[in-house]
Amino acid sequence: MFTSLRKKYPAAIIQHHYPTSLESSKIWFTNEQENEYIGIDQSEISQPELDLLFCLFKEIIPLPGNVNDSSGSAEWYNYLLENGPVPSMNDGEFRIIQFSLKEGRDQLQLREAFQHLLPHGTILVFLADRMGLLIEKNHEWIVDEEQLLSISHVIESDFFVTPSFYIGQFHEADLHLPDYFAHERELFAFSRTIHKQAFIQSAVTVLPEFALHHFPHEWEEHFFKKVADFFSEDPEQIHTIRAFLENQSNISQTAKTLFMHRNSVQYRIDKFIEKTNIDIKSFQGGILAYFACLSFQSDNLPNND
Repeated sequence: MFTSLRKKYPAAIIQHHYPTSLESSKIWFTNEQENEYIGIDQSEISQPELDLLFCLFKEIIPLPGNVNDSSGSAEWYNYLLENGPVPSMNDGEFRIIQFSLKEGRDQLQLREAFQHLLPHGTILVFLADRMGLLIEKNHEWIVDEEQLLSISHVIESDFFVTPSFYIGQFHEADLHLPDYFAHERELFAFSRTIHKQAFIQSAVTVLPEFALHHFPHEWEEHFFKKVADFFSEDPEQIHTIRAFLENQSNISQTAKTLFMHRNSVQYRIDKFIEKTNIDIKSFQGGILAYFACLSFQSDNLPNND
């Protein structure tokens, strides 16, 4: 859609990351998934056209000047998004936890709430009215997934908003970290289009489907055909096979997860191996089968998370 708009507005800028410079001469819009942004010169848009764009897309509003007013927040914002210098306090490794809110709320109130919930030393950076970053140094008091989920529940109950998080990997704060962060932003944007009910994401949960998304469709038809045929004949089988793979190929744990008898799980696994010639008890076979499961569910179960 944005590519088509550029035919109408040749000077428009299209990019796949949040615009780091919201100059007053341009009006910025994003699509529903917030994985593509377009900036159009105000001089090129008539008022009727502008009204139509407001109906079709979400406008990106510049941040109030006082939201990232602490020295740490300002330093990290400039460093990650404005090609600024490496932050002064950059010893050790840092990770970036991105968050997104489905509904907009007052940023100053959200900042106060986050500061009460987060460990001392965590730096909060707002990117837009519904997005932000938690900059965390690697030490013994880092936030784990359970704590992050508790924080999510508090924010949801206090502000009636639904937050989602992407936990980045630890890296040194050097010249390369902004590039690593750009990659993680792309993964987080992608995750919000496929895991609409998942609150906490990471590279572990997103990368398989991200890789499959860029896999040629005709290759999927070739490599996953036998698996797709097997699941088409008995759709219930996919739940057993995926649970087996996600439980480290442990039959007893899979049976417990699915409330099935161990022998029933074993029978289904043996049947899958026989029909597809993929040994999912091996590491390599498990990887292939897992991609095949994701492919089949993407094509046949769009509401499945």
